[in-house]
Amino acid sequence: MHDALTFEALAAHLDVLGWAYTPRDGATYQCIHETEEGEVKVFVRLGRDWLVASVVPFLSTRGNNSFELVRWLLRQNRELFQAKFATDEDGDVVLAVELPTESLDASEIRIALQGLVREAVRHRKILRDASTS
Repeated sequence: MHDALTFEALAAHLDVLGWAYTPRDGATYQCIHETEEGEVKVFVRLGRDWLVASVVPFLSTRGNNSFELVRWLLRQNRELFQAKFATDEDGDVVLAVELPTESLDASEIRIALQGLVREAVRHRKILRDASTS
């Protein structure tokens, strides 16, 4: 049985991953990654039962989401491992991964967070390429 994940233990996991982070409150870290597709901002939030990491916004649309975009995002959700597209309260598109904290280990955190950034980069490139063709 694993100990419950604490905010401090989460920071240690981020350190091991080499992620720079800034505490936003007592439950959330903001991490910024420079990638070949530009900056990826990830918020990692520890709840009582869930660890949620989100790229916010993945795509700033202010709720102007076309039917074609929503349909494409839903199709992508079928193909993604752990990460899923959604919209936030402002209508912007976010990419998030949610992990139950019960029995969560370092490898699960690493796979989820690295996968989230990888998918953000990959899908941003797809959208940018589509918008310029």
